[in-house]
Amino acid sequence: MIESQAYESPKVMTVPLVLLAVFAALMGFLGTPMWPWLQTYLDAGHGGTTLGQVIPLMLISTVVAAAGIGIGWVLYGQRPPKRVESPDVLDRLRPAWFRVLRERFFVDELYEATVVRLTARFCRFCHSLDAMVLEGLVTVTAYLVLGVSWLARLVDEYAVNLGFDRGCERLRAGGGFVSRLQDGQIQNYLRALGVSLTVFLLLLLWGCR
Repeated sequence: MIESQAYESPKVMTVPLVLLAVFAALMGFLGTPMWPWLQTYLDAGHGGTTLGQVIPLMLISTVVAAAGIGIGWVLYGQRPPKRVESPDVLDRLRPAWFRVLRERFFVDELYEATVVRLTARFCRFCHSLDAMVLEGLVTVTAYLVLGVSWLARLVDEYAVNLGFDRGCERLRAGGGFVSRLQDGQIQNYLRALGVSLTVFLLLLLWGCR
């Protein structure tokens, strides 16, 4: 098996990290109660903090950092792995702890089980609502509109138009008959007058008997 050797990161990565570490350390020293100018600037208008509140916090953070560095040195500095394929020291000592760290405290799994699944179920619900309810209502409404349109067309063609057309035809026939009576010819008027007088005289004679 070919052994692989670890190399340091390139300067494009190490130089910014070194600069950040230097300034972080300087800011840590300048933020101590010995030179409290930064703390005073940050606490301006907020009542400030007392020395008794700062010292315990500094001691706790120092102890935690020192403990982490010490544990890391004991685990990895004393027994560094000889091969890249070698199992991690913490994996050999505490497999359960290492699995939690390797799986990033199962944050991805928790996110998958909660947010992703809930979002997927809500999306399926919205799709079902759109496909069954909303689309069904739209379809029913469309068929109702078509039915009302066909009914209105039938009423218009066979009731309104038919009755109106017949009425217009009768009115036109009556108008034609009246127009023939008033055609402007005196001879026709005299004939009608003579016929009317004859009928009137006949009625009178018939009544006198």
